[in-house]
Amino acid sequence: MTVGLKICGVTDPDDARLCAQPGVSAIGINFWSGSKRVVDPVQGRAIAQAAPSLLRVGVFVDEAPAVVAEIATQVGLDAIQPHGDADPRPYAALGFPWIWVIRTPIDPNALVVPEPVPQWVLVDAPTPHFGGQGVVADWGWAARVVAALAPLPVWLAGGLSPDNAAASIEAVGPAGLDVASGAELATTSPPRKDPDAVAALAAICLRLKA
Repeated sequence: MTVGLKICGVTDPDDARLCAQPGVSAIGINFWSGSKRVVDPVQGRAIAQAAPSLLRVGVFVDEAPAVVAEIATQVGLDAIQPHGDADPRPYAALGFPWIWVIRTPIDPNALVVPEPVPQWVLVDAPTPHFGGQGVVADWGWAARVVAALAPLPVWLAGGLSPDNAAASIEAVGPAGLDVASGAELATTSPPRKDPDAVAALAAICLRLKA
């Protein structure tokens, strides 16, 4: 089984098409106004339609569940990823496949998986901006989460790039990687994806096993 790869913070349909290649499993489309990668629902729908072969995930931060459901339907999302400090259970109850994000390094053995069960769990670095800042997560703690929640898939985020992706897979054993800033060009605003970085990450995930 190869390692999954989600390229998060896609801001342009051309970048979504770029991601539709072997080794990439999903794209993330950010609807949080506090992110430099934010898009509106009209833009989000164009991005989603550009990559029908990928899992299209909507990223939200403490948004009202009713608004999340409305945007997910309007855009045509395949899954939702609620970030932030809000209780994840109202989002899980919306009926969409969902991703449970864990950002606080609590005891992995104390974790209780919400119902309905998420499609996967995402371990991210605890940053004030809810990811996308290039801050590396605690890989030792992430590996413990992988073991504690097995067989539920656990993905890894936080400061990942082609330079450390292989090492992170070996250290953590995740089911997939979630990459935003580590797959971007350095000088574009809003951020655009780097074709070479996306291709390098996809090759690593195709080659290595979780």
